[in-house]
Amino acid sequence: MGRIDLVRIRQLVLNGRYLIKTHARKRIAERGIRESEVIQVILRGHIVEETPDSRPFPKCLIVHFIRNNEPLYVSCATDGQTVYIITVHWYDPDKWIDPWRRKG
Repeated sequence: MGRIDLVRIRQLVLNGRYLIKTHARKRIAERGIRESEVIQVILRGHIVEETPDSRPFPKCLIVHFIRNNEPLYVSCATDGQTVYIITVHWYDPDKWIDPWRRKG
């Protein structure tokens, strides 16, 4: 399918064409993240992982530094018409070499 189109993802989000999935809503609540921060990550962040062959839709992981320069990650997928926000999480040094590279 090719690379993830971050410009298209951002355009959809700006147009309100996104859906925060139940799992992501739970994680947002558990981790003290604001929906506005999730949107900020998508609009200003960088893709650190892409899974273009993911089913049912291509997905990517976006990171952006918010609050006190803390990396926040948003996993999302798109069918080209809607962006599905799958999960969100803060940087975990046990799982990442640095904010851009996962361990192992």
